[in-house]
Amino acid sequence: MTPNHTTKGGNKRYRYYVCTSAQKRDWHTCPSKSIPAKQIEDFVIEQIKKIGYAPELIQDVVTSVADKRKGQLKQLEDERLPLGRDTARWNSEIRKTSALIRPNETDSPAIARLDDLQERIAHNERRINTVLSDIKKISNNLLTQQDVETAMTTFDPIWESMTLRDQIRLVQVVIKQVDYDGESGRVTIAFNPIGIKKRAEHATKDLEEAQA
Repeated sequence: MTPNHTTKGGNKRYRYYVCTSAQKRDWHTCPSKSIPAKQIEDFVIEQIKKIGYAPELIQDVVTSVADKRKGQLKQLEDERLPLGRDTARWNSEIRKTSALIRPNETDSPAIARLDDLQERIAHNERRINTVLSDIKKISNNLLTQQDVETAMTTFDPIWESMTLRDQIRLVQVVIKQVDYDGESGRVTIAFNPIGIKKRAEHATKDLEEAQA
């Protein structure tokens, strides 16, 4: 869905979220064409505030994020292993192909194959480096119960005193995505573990400075 608004009575502004599929294809393609913006936004904020006061919800967030992290790590490992095997196999073929090239030879099927293998290996190595970087990033940002508790318990006390711009930034930090099922009316909030960890670190630092 994408944000939109309409103006009634000259100055009364109504904000809502509208289904992008309905906009592009037809209204019958979406079970819920649009929803009031304030209603869904207030609901999401209230859910975030509740987490800070309910240990079981904090644990639910940690477990949910941990399960997704495990899935992401497995996906990356499943990609990395065949990349490594292919690279090793191509390196072996390069050694064998190089032995077939005569001195001063500049054009032959063996040279063309060698160029192809080197290009494949370079592509694989770039992807392997990216995958390893992603694995490291995920492993270094594992979310703990303390992280969620610190981030969420400090959310409610400061919310009302924040400017609209800062409120938007805070929500963008801790939330990755909000899904709305038009048929069931169900709202699912996906949290951003890296954002929550950063928010927890920031809140801890603020508390330490206040106590100093």
